[in-house]
Amino acid sequence: MSAPLASMNAPHTMLATLEPVRFGEFLRDRNLISDEQWLAALAYHWSSARHRKIGATIVEMAFLPADVVEAEARAFHDDLEVVEVIPRSERNTMPMPFA
Repeated sequence: MSAPLASMNAPHTMLATLEPVRFGEFLRDRNLISDEQWLAALAYHWSSARHRKIGATIVEMAFLPADVVEAEARAFHDDLEVVEVIPRSERNTMPMPFA
């Protein structure tokens, strides 16, 4: 069997990818705000002269009270697994001198 035909019959494996999750989407996905509220908050957020955080915009538009947004923000940040990646430019590329 030729290589292209063999690869067509090989089982497909899904590769894991990192998908950014934004706080507004997090609130929407938890059914705390509707799609319409989420889109309205985004439109207001990006069209205003000062770009405040989306949570502040959602509170200002009275879609959720501030205490709910603050509690959800804590859940949003606590539930994320964060891996810090140091760019090459910030790595120490020179050996450390021995003292």
